[in-house]
Amino acid sequence: MGDRRSFNTASIGPHTFSCAQHNEYYRLDCKLIKIRPTIGSFDDGNMAVRFHHSTNEMSLCLNALKNEVFIPYDQLTGFRIAEYKELEVSLLPNFKRRYYQNGIEVRVDPTNGLLEKAASLLIIPRKNVNLANLLMIENIIGKYRIDISLTNNTIPGVQDDSANLSDEIYVKFFMNAERGGVIVPQGISLDRIIQTIAERFHFNINSNLTTYKNGKGVIIAIRDEEDWRVAKWESRYSKKAGVELHLI
Repeated sequence: MGDRRSFNTASIGPHTFSCAQHNEYYRLDCKLIKIRPTIGSFDDGNMAVRFHHSTNEMSLCLNALKNEVFIPYDQLTGFRIAEYKELEVSLLPNFKRRYYQNGIEVRVDPTNGLLEKAASLLIIPRKNVNLANLLMIENIIGKYRIDISLTNNTIPGVQDDSANLSDEIYVKFFMNAERGGVIVPQGISLDRIIQTIAERFHFNINSNLTTYKNGKGVIIAIRDEEDWRVAKWESRYSKKAGVELHLI
């Protein structure tokens, strides 16, 4: 049996990809996917990550697109985008996923168990991918969160899988050359949200210099829990994707 720490598709042969908008999905070409906190990875080869519009899922396309691992958006706990071109997606423990081979759902895990202990996936795009391509992912996830919020606020007693998300809030963040978002409980404290972002993405954050952008585009300081409650309240009763934090 081969080394489970790496899944290499480079030997399959050349295949040309492009970062492209499709009617059913948005595709991001990648040369490497690191599985954190393990040392496992999907190595340089014919790979892509797709973000599916109608089903609200992302999928890892491996082995020249013959194998596909689907992960629903509601299994994501956050993401991070760096201007030097990398995308990190954080995941729930024991996150749900489905496997496909040549378009047919299968029970056999094509990754040989590499994703079992994954807390996040660090996706390194190919050279043809630019920052604008990565920001499309931010827009896709943001739209999903807005749709969930509007559904739960307008349909009393909604009982689908997204109903559990009504007690959660989406917090976008901007910090130097990085940006992203996390999905956290609605009642989270100011100290805890700062700690969550710092721990999840290994940031050093000065909590005394936290600000947010309100619905009118004005940057406002968050000095205490009351300011933080106002920021959350405003985002909950507007059509924004979530609270927009600016960190240092």
